[in-house]
Amino acid sequence: MKIVNSIIIPAYNEEETIGDFLKQLKIPNSEIIVVCNGCTDRTPDIVKTFPVKIMVFPEKIGKGGAILEGMKHASGKNMGFVDADGSFDNNSIKKIISELDNADCVIASKYKGQRFMKVKSKFARKISSRIWNFLVRALLGLDFDDTQAGLKFMKREVYENIDKNFITTGFEFDVELLKKIKKRGYGVKEVFIPVKAMEKSTFSFSDTPGMFWNLLRLCFRR
Repeated sequence: MKIVNSIIIPAYNEEETIGDFLKQLKIPNSEIIVVCNGCTDRTPDIVKTFPVKIMVFPEKIGKGGAILEGMKHASGKNMGFVDADGSFDNNSIKKIISELDNADCVIASKYKGQRFMKVKSKFARKISSRIWNFLVRALLGLDFDDTQAGLKFMKREVYENIDKNFITTGFEFDVELLKKIKKRGYGVKEVFIPVKAMEKSTFSFSDTPGMFWNLLRLCFRR
């Protein structure tokens, strides 16, 4: 099989969702790389029952750290990542990949062209998301409606040509990645993709102070 797409899935304690997600994930000419990031549950055992590549890190290396490790082993001409919780389905991933025909990088967006109340997410999560988006725009000048949706793909040349010296490896990794892509002059297309409202998330509001601090670090580094 000629591999065209490399789909990286960072996974941290996703035993409740990863099996169903992998069952429905069928993208032609694609390799799937699951990076188990400090899992303490059965996630690695479940992943091993599927015909996918698996990388297991006993210690937590963060969402961004897991994605970067997966990228090192990706062989497709298109490379990207998707959350392991199933919030984006098979058709959503195919849609984002198809948009690469006319873009260097394509990112999913829950908010693109949408009213606040129409977005499927908990109210408190939506409020924090909009505050984060305001800060990203104000401090880094990234003019996107949604930097945090966990579905992003790019052409291989884009990843190969950006600076690999990342200073963030947590949930704020997406912002630094987009900043590096834009800095190299590549275009980023934001596409509305409806997202399933998931009951469980690896994100916690306790992560917020660290994310804000790293955002400031990115701002000062600029």
